[in-house]
Amino acid sequence: MSERKRYVATETDEQYYWQRVRRNLGWLGNTVEEQKERQLKLKNAVIGIAGVGGIGGATADRLVRMGVQNLKLADPDTFEISNINRQFGATIDTVGGNKAEVVAEAVYNTTRDVNIEVYPEGITEEVVDEFFEGCDYVLDKIELYEIEARYTLHRAFRRSERCQFMMCTPVFGHRTFFFKWTHDSMTAEEYFGVPEGEEMNEKNAEQLISRFIPEMPDYPDRPILDEWFIQNRECPIFAGTPPLAQGMLASRLGQAITGLDQLPGAVPLPVMPGYAMLDTQKWVAKTVEGQWW
Repeated sequence: MSERKRYVATETDEQYYWQRVRRNLGWLGNTVEEQKERQLKLKNAVIGIAGVGGIGGATADRLVRMGVQNLKLADPDTFEISNINRQFGATIDTVGGNKAEVVAEAVYNTTRDVNIEVYPEGITEEVVDEFFEGCDYVLDKIELYEIEARYTLHRAFRRSERCQFMMCTPVFGHRTFFFKWTHDSMTAEEYFGVPEGEEMNEKNAEQLISRFIPEMPDYPDRPILDEWFIQNRECPIFAGTPPLAQGMLASRLGQAITGLDQLPGAVPLPVMPGYAMLDTQKWVAKTVEGQWW
């Protein structure tokens, strides 16, 4: 086990914990015992978040507020001024700071009853298995074009016996897509179809975007979007949309941890290559099963 920065819970009073998560309980069961049993599942879950930028950092904050007490945060990137429009932890004072370190400190200081391991080097072959060690769930929030790190993450997921599934919620325009990987689903390598080891040129960027955006928004016009996504290989992000992805991710993960997603009437999330989508401009929510291309 490598030496790395770890935040360890100092607020350990049980009464404090149950007071701060009290508002959760009304939606967790029909009896006090059932409510507490489900909350304890949240409390004890270990969740890894690979990438704590626009959505990952805010999701870490939301999970801690929900009562999750064990996180692993990985990101090699540093905050820049353009991140301030949407990213948790991005302020004029944190520009230049490592995202994993800044987010970990901010999230820890929210409650100080959580345990957080920090991976400022991001997801690499050298640390990825350590990152997965102990994780029950992992969120794939790696930067859009970093396909090598993403493949490294997904291979480690398939090696992990404990991690139950991985989730990813990219945002494009006013749309949030929801991807879920299980040990039996299509792999990331098969789904994205970008050959490993190749540079992210225009051809591979076009292939990548065609899989990340199963349904391309119809505004702005396609040449404008292609200039961003394909020619410049930069993802434009409307600042109001990432909170949608954060909410979907935290809500559905919380349902999975507690078993609420198994209640009668609950709609299961498709696994890859299927997806779910929420569009606030068209006011459309849908799920798509199986291969769609």
